[in-house]
Amino acid sequence: MTHDPCTAQRLRDDRARLADAAVALRRSAAGAGYAGLRGQYTGFALAGLLDSVSLQLDQVPAQVRRDALAAAGHLLDGPDGHHDPRTIGARPVTAGPGRRGR
Repeated sequence: MTHDPCTAQRLRDDRARLADAAVALRRSAAGAGYAGLRGQYTGFALAGLLDSVSLQLDQVPAQVRRDALAAAGHLLDGPDGHHDPRTIGARPVTAGPGRRGR
């Protein structure tokens, strides 16, 4: 099997994206706990699941990978993701809340 640098880079990028989503989910769950909300353990559990998937990303089924990355995208970019109506083509009109500069 040949080593494809593009595939390896994509795997690293996808793993980093899932790790970022897990961190954001933990931060949100911790904030909910400080706010007195109950059930933050669910956020921590799902963050752990994202971590587990990211560690074995090259071995999980393609559908699991797509779903995990889609969930990370919703978490990190907001529900509209790259379809956000504030974007024209690939260039955002405004970063807006919940969007990360790239």
